[in-house]
Amino acid sequence: MPAEAGRIDPKNHVASVAKALALLELFGDANELSLSTLVERGGYTRTTTHRLLSTMELAGWLERSSDKYRLTLTVFRLGSTAVNGLQLRNEASHVLSELASHHGEDVYLVVPDGPRAVCLERIEGKTPIHIMVLDVGRSLPLFVGGGPVALLAHREDEFLPRVLSDGQCVTPTGQILDETTLRRTLLETRTRGYSRSMEDVTHGVGAFGAPIFNDRSVAVGAISIGAMVENLVTREAELSSGLLQAALEISKRMGYVG
Repeated sequence: MPAEAGRIDPKNHVASVAKALALLELFGDANELSLSTLVERGGYTRTTTHRLLSTMELAGWLERSSDKYRLTLTVFRLGSTAVNGLQLRNEASHVLSELASHHGEDVYLVVPDGPRAVCLERIEGKTPIHIMVLDVGRSLPLFVGGGPVALLAHREDEFLPRVLSDGQCVTPTGQILDETTLRRTLLETRTRGYSRSMEDVTHGVGAFGAPIFNDRSVAVGAISIGAMVENLVTREAELSSGLLQAALEISKRMGYVG
């Protein structure tokens, strides 16, 4: 019988992972905890608790001093990423709505997730034809699409090696991108100020994308405006200008000063 919607299939449940996460949550109210305290509060045997803690220490999630354990910056970094994503979505929401309403095309907000970009927000424009290439929660490789390519262009040193390590870069429409071609595209994107995605995700569909910077001038996300290719070509000056203005406004809301 298939698992009910929203419930975890027991066959996909890893008990040791659940136990490890339960131990991590015990650090919510304390900077550091001893092995004895973790055994008492966690409810697992001393042997099991020690094994789980040692594994998380090896993975870099915990560090140990004598018999005390504390969270590492790895956990802090992941938590900060989640908080930044929520902040970005909140700050971008109104601007995206205005962008979609003014230009009549669908707009998207994406954030990096390893070698991919995840959609945090999608707002439909007034056009009768909506571009359903990326919905909230779905992702694309960083080498395709308006938003993902804009992100990759401004964090090339960080993300491109991971993109290339996954093997040949083949777009959903069958285009093969070698490293030289991809690097040239990223340079052109930075020089132009926005990316141009033409039929690399869906035939007949394209997008322009622009990065969003935070207070440290790091590209933490990107917005894009998608449309049929002929609309993008004939309205490029209008759409790209509106996109760049929206991206700058969101960046300023995130603390960016240029």
